[in-house]
Amino acid sequence: MEKYFYFGEATVETTGESALFPLSSFLGMTPAGVGATKLHFQARNGSLNDDTVEIEHGNKTSKEFVTEIVGLLQRNTRSPFLIVSDGPSDKHALQHAKVTTLSVVTAA
Repeated sequence: MEKYFYFGEATVETTGESALFPLSSFLGMTPAGVGATKLHFQARNGSLNDDTVEIEHGNKTSKEFVTEIVGLLQRNTRSPFLIVSDGPSDKHALQHAKVTTLSVVTAA
C-alpha cells in the first residue's frame, strides 16, 4: 500500500497551503534556517525543479526535526496517510516538534 505525506497549515481554507505527496516521491530534507527544515519531493509535473515543503518548527533544531520525521517513517501504521501537519484539525504525527509555519512550493 502506497503511503502519503499530508501537510496543511492552520489557515488552509484561506491560503491553500496544503499538499499530499506520495512517500515514493520523497527525496530528502535540508535545513532552511534556524528552526526550519525544507522537505524535497520529485516534482509532480515532471520538471527538474523539486516540489518543496518548508516547515518552521521553532522549538526544535533541524536535526531533531529530521530525527522525528525518520521515526514517523519507521512506524508501522495501517493508515496510508502520514499527517505531518493539519492545522485546521490540529492533528499531526509529530510528537515533539510543533509545526509553527508551513509553506508549500510546487513546480509550475
